[in-house]
Formats: sequence, C-alpha cells, structure tokens
Amino acid sequence: MRGLGQTPSETSHLDRLRELVDREDYFFHKMELPGGIVTPGWSDPALEKLPYYGLPEDMTGMRVLDVGCAEGFFSFEAERRGAKEVIGIDSFPDGIRRFNICRDAFDSQVSCYLTSVYDLSERAFGTFDLVMFFGVLYHLRNPILALEKIFSVCSGSVLIQTANVEREEMGDASYAEFHPFGVESGPPEDRQLDPTVFWMPNSACVRDMLRHVGFTNASAETTFVYEGSTPVGTVGCVGRGEVPNPQPGAPPDQMKAPWC
Repeated sequence: MRGLGQTPSETSHLDRLRELVDREDYFFHKMELPGGIVTPGWSDPALEKLPYYGLPEDMTGMRVLDVGCAEGFFSFEAERRGAKEVIGIDSFPDGIRRFNICRDAFDSQVSCYLTSVYDLSERAFGTFDLVMFFGVLYHLRNPILALEKIFSVCSGSVLIQTANVEREEMGDASYAEFHPFGVESGPPEDRQLDPTVFWMPNSACVRDMLRHVGFTNASAETTFVYEGSTPVGTVGCVGRGEVPNPQPGAPPDQMKAPWC
C-alpha cells in the first residue's frame, strides 16, 4: 500500500531506490535519502564529522572538489550550501556506483569521477575555490605527492581531516608512524584489518606538509568531541591551508584538455 499523498509513480520510484540501496553489500556514509530511506553506512557524517570539519556555512558560487568522496555526503552538502559546481573523485568503482544511486535520489548536479588523487591536474580538472580532503591522507603511500596534486588544482583553500597520533613528549615536532601492514578499522562491533592505512601523522606533521607543498596560513590540530566540558573522543586531525594568491575556481579549458 502506498503512503498517503504519494502517487503511484512516486511509490514506484521509492521502491526502486530502496531496492538499489538494499542490493549494495556495503555503504560507508549513512545518509537519509528522499522518502525516508537511510543508507546503511557505519559512519554518520552528519553527526560525527560535519560539525567539526570547518565547511563554510555559505558556499554560494564556489567550485568545489571532494577528494575521496565515497557515497558523496560532503559533495551533496557543498551543493546544498550553494556551491555552483561540485566534483567528487574516488578510486573505488563500487563507491562510484553507490554515489550515483544517491545523486539520482537527490536529483543532484554533482559530478563524480573514478580517478585517483595522483591524477589531478589543472589541465584535466581546472581549479577549485575549495578542496575537501577528508579521511584520505592516511590511506596513501605517497601523501606528499597527493598534497602537491591538490595544491596544483586549488585556487583558494583546502580543508583536510586525517587519522592521527599524538605524543606529548614530541612537542611541536613533526612525525608520522608508518604501518606497513595496515591497522584495525571499521565499526566497533566488526573490527577488521584495513591494509590500506599506511601513515599516521601528528598534527604538526599535517601542518608542515601543507606548508611544504605551498599552502600558506596552514594549521592543523586534534579536534575533540565534547559532552558538556568533558572531551569524550576526537575526530582526528583537522586542518586547513590557503594558496598564496587566491583566484576564483575555473573549469578546464576544453581546447587544452588531455584528449586534445
């Protein structure tokens, strides 16, 4: 029986959306889609991440890049906040498929591409007022190269979040742990080895990597979650940086794109 106020075509569309979501074996982002359908992700970015990552409230007119977009929570949020163009990239084909399910559900104009952060270039992607680089750096064998690529397409600022480690005795010195065989990851009730986690930097290291590739006004710090005045956990290291001479983001020149 269809819900009150729903036409047969709307009911059919929601049934199809629910079928597509249920068919997927895995979701990372928990998101509420139209019709009250919630993706079964184990990470709830609306509660666990969005309040802490520093997205501008008003993103009107921005050209935005979401690196490691997964199912697209932050891409769609940037669009909701007024961004004029949002591009997501991810290196997992299954993630792109799930992204497209959510994009169609939201009737979104966000674009998503199956590509690596190492493939970013101004010639192929243009430049961006804001680059969102959340939950990716510690998965990379070559984090400095990734940040160099991000700098090459950033015409405004970058927001970054990464898992981190901090040792009080190190003070403000930069350091990172290397994990050659990964670390345990996933929801608390189903911890599994994630062999893609290589580097765990401290906040000073994140700040200094941003500086090293050319970002100015770089900052990074462990960001705590509080209950009242009591810290009850962290969301990792959150940082930001700016290019020395900000310019409006611009799409690539089609006459100079890689296929020409």
